[in-house]
Amino acid sequence: MGEEFVGVEDLARRFGLPVSWWYAKAEAEVLPSYRIGKYRRFRVTEITAWLEQHRRGPTEARKASRR
Repeated sequence: MGEEFVGVEDLARRFGLPVSWWYAKAEAEVLPSYRIGKYRRFRVTEITAWLEQHRRGPTEARKASRR
């Protein structure tokens, strides 16, 4: 069987971002998520990969501050 699904409360605790942020990104289809009935569920490995892809390093942070 595959990886278990987790809810937004678990993600909020693990990654230190508010529940509302997770819901907003999922509803906007920015984050990989699954709609199971009325519930929104996530796979931690997919979220971790998404976060790594959207990570800003020192170079990107400096470029953004110059704008």
